[in-house]
Amino acid sequence: MRPVIEKKKFKFIHVIYFLIVIICIIAIGVGVYAQFYKDEKLGVIIGITKEEEDEEIKNIKENFLNSFNNQIEIIQEYTGNIDKIRKDDDIILVGENIEEKTEKYTIDIKIPYFNINTNVAREINRKIKVFKDKAESVRTSKSKYNIIYNVKYKAYINNNILSLVVLSELKEGDNSQRIIIQSYNYDLEKNSQISIDDIINKKSIDTNNANKLIKDEVNSSQEQNIKLKELGYDVEVRDVNSEEYDIKNAKVYYMGSKGYLYVIYAYGNKEFTSEMNIVIIK
Repeated sequence: MRPVIEKKKFKFIHVIYFLIVIICIIAIGVGVYAQFYKDEKLGVIIGITKEEEDEEIKNIKENFLNSFNNQIEIIQEYTGNIDKIRKDDDIILVGENIEEKTEKYTIDIKIPYFNINTNVAREINRKIKVFKDKAESVRTSKSKYNIIYNVKYKAYINNNILSLVVLSELKEGDNSQRIIIQSYNYDLEKNSQISIDDIINKKSIDTNNANKLIKDEVNSSQEQNIKLKELGYDVEVRDVNSEEYDIKNAKVYYMGSKGYLYVIYAYGNKEFTSEMNIVIIK
C-alpha cells in the first residue's frame, strides 16, 4: 500500500507547483502589459474596471456640442418649493428666441433665463444678457464679412442643484470660429449660487486626482502642439502647471448628465478660438 500513497502525494505536490507557476506567469504578464500600456488604468488591465467606463467618457466628450439642445434634463428631481416668476412654466425659459438672416449676418439665438423670483436669480439673468448684447452688436456691425452668431443652452437638475450652461458660436468671414461657454449653478434649496468648492465637497472629490485628470486631459489634447513646438514651430502650448488648471480655480463647471461634474476650459472665452478641454469627473 505504501507505493500507492507516495504516488498520490507526488501528484498532489505537482498540482500545487503547477498552480504556483500559473499564478507567476499571470503576474509577470500583467506587469509586462502594464509597462507597455502604462497610460491605461490598471483596473482595466486586470479586469476590475470595465472598459465601457472609459468609452462612456469618450462618447460624452465627442458629443459634447450636440448636448446643447435648449432643454432641461432632470437627473434627480427637486421636490422642494420654488418661487417662480411665471408660476406654471419651467424653471428655465427662453427669454430671447431670434432667427434672422441678412446679407451681412445670420443670427440664431435661444437665450435662456432663470424663472426664479429671487435677487440671486435676477443677477444671473443680468449676466446672461451679455449674449443678447452681442447679438445686437452683430446686427449693427460694419464688418465687410458675413457674421454667423449662434447661442444655445442646456440645463440640468440634480436634486437641489440647477445648472445652466450657455454656448455661443461666432464666425466672421474666414476668421477662426470662436466658442464661448459660460455656466451658472444655483442651489434651489438655499437660493444661492453654488461654488466649485460646494460641488467638490458634495461629491467628496479628491482634488489631487481631479487635478491629475485635468493635467492629463490638457496634455493629451495638445500633444501635436508640443511636438511642433519642439521642432521650432510657433504654436501655443498650454502650461498645465498654471493655477488655472487647479480644480478649485475652475470658472466653468456644472453638474451634468448622471450627476457627473463637468469642468470646461473654453479658451474662446478669452481668445478667438474654438479650442477647449472637457474634464468629466464621476
